[in-house]
Amino acid sequence: MSRDPARAASQFFGGRVCLDFANTLDWRLTDSPVELIPDFAALLAWSERRGILPTRALTKLRQHGGESSAREVIHVAHWLRTQIWSIAEDLIAGRRARLGTLNDHLAELPSQPGLRVHHSRYVFELDGSEPQQTLWPVLWSLTAVLVSEDAGRLGTCQGQGCGWYFVDESPNRSRTWCSSEVCGNRERVRRAYARRRAKS
Repeated sequence: MSRDPARAASQFFGGRVCLDFANTLDWRLTDSPVELIPDFAALLAWSERRGILPTRALTKLRQHGGESSAREVIHVAHWLRTQIWSIAEDLIAGRRARLGTLNDHLAELPSQPGLRVHHSRYVFELDGSEPQQTLWPVLWSLTAVLVSEDAGRLGTCQGQGCGWYFVDESPNRSRTWCSSEVCGNRERVRRAYARRRAKS
């Protein structure tokens, strides 16, 4: 995570779409968390940076920006994010994830559409006709994590106040930070300073 909200909203350390989405609350474990997707426009901007929607869908979705349905999507987005946090914490602790409410939401989704190439990667072929489509790739990513070995490799950043999630793909599952260059460096500096203070 970064102390600059604009930068933080462009940092994708989770390794999976759903975890990057879970990380859209910066400084999550502090008394002053920073909301990175406060409105529908911010959600679309995040989706574009993460590359999960085709350009045509993004263009059409922007036309929904002032509608009540778009505002409702933000409420659902924030709810979904808390669901991902809860599931991630359960899995990290070795508990069985509580899926009842999430399964109810998944049951309302359409079948996954086909794929298309978008900027040298593959995205779902969504048309942008409904504001809710912004969240569908996140939900499909979450189901993919849960039914794969990723579910046993989730970790959370140990940087003070961070709490961002990631898939730990290190050989011995020893990853500690969302980013060694960001939280890792900050935490090393903080700990070194604390040690110097303790000796003085």
